[in-house]
Amino acid sequence: MSELNFLKTTRNNEDTLAPSTFDGENCHFQIHDTGIIEVTPKSVTTDDIYIISCGIHGNETAPIEFTNETLEKIYRDELSINSPTLFIFGNPKAMNIGKRFSEYNLNRCFNGAYKDLAENYEVKRASVLEKQCYDFVAKYDGKQLFHFDLHCALKKSEMERFALVPKSADRQRDHHFNLALANMGVQASLFSHKESTVFSSFSFEKLNAYSATVELGKVYPFGQNPEGKFRAAQETIESLLSSRQLENKVLPKAFTIYASINKEYDDFSFTFEEEESANFTLFKKGDHIFTQNNEKYLAAEDNLRMIFPNSKVILGQRALLLIKELE
Repeated sequence: MSELNFLKTTRNNEDTLAPSTFDGENCHFQIHDTGIIEVTPKSVTTDDIYIISCGIHGNETAPIEFTNETLEKIYRDELSINSPTLFIFGNPKAMNIGKRFSEYNLNRCFNGAYKDLAENYEVKRASVLEKQCYDFVAKYDGKQLFHFDLHCALKKSEMERFALVPKSADRQRDHHFNLALANMGVQASLFSHKESTVFSSFSFEKLNAYSATVELGKVYPFGQNPEGKFRAAQETIESLLSSRQLENKVLPKAFTIYASINKEYDDFSFTFEEEESANFTLFKKGDHIFTQNNEKYLAAEDNLRMIFPNSKVILGQRALLLIKELE
């Protein structure tokens, strides 16, 4: 690669890419398939390994761009890392058309969910990504995996940066893990109540990872992300990979998922203006939140908040999460 650009190579080979290997100054690079790049330091000095994924939704461009920058810095020996790392550009086809997905939401295909879905680009991609993650972890038995799946949100938010953490397990409250989120600027961690089909749930359930889906701010098109807005996340990732000490910051507020609301009927509708609503909007007991099957859904208690309202999902998929801050 004379002009090295991992992202350009990924987007130019959206379906598949023949495996290749090459060396940087201090790391060995393996491209396993399109957008799947394993980087191994020639000297491994830590018991941690990492999966850094981005672009699971193709229009969430900021983490895609800065992950590419981080990879180039490693290759040019401008960044020295200590931990074996699998970098993933998740959905190249969706990136190329500037959309969230091409045929089906890739982040509904993991934890083996793809096996029950009709074959399409995202279903095939989920299968490839899971296999590559299994293969990566198998090389490093005894080392602790950390997985940060980096996203941007379509909606404005009263807490702009937040993380979805699989299950409310004690080990997910690890100080180092949460300090990493805090250094990324994450203000709130939402602890899930059950296994799900998202990428970070797969790595938690199947690979024993400390994992999170990290929402870093608003979606912008390629080349239009505000300069500096996502720097904290990029610098934190680079600090983790190079074993640099993190800053001591206030840890994110902890929330639990109170209810996951699926759209089951065509008459599903919110009582608020969906396009203008913000993540973390607060409800009090008795507030009418949505209607479905001609029945009103009222907030059962005070201090419930919502994230990801989307009445346009297909039947059977999640239309809303209600969350509540933990004491």
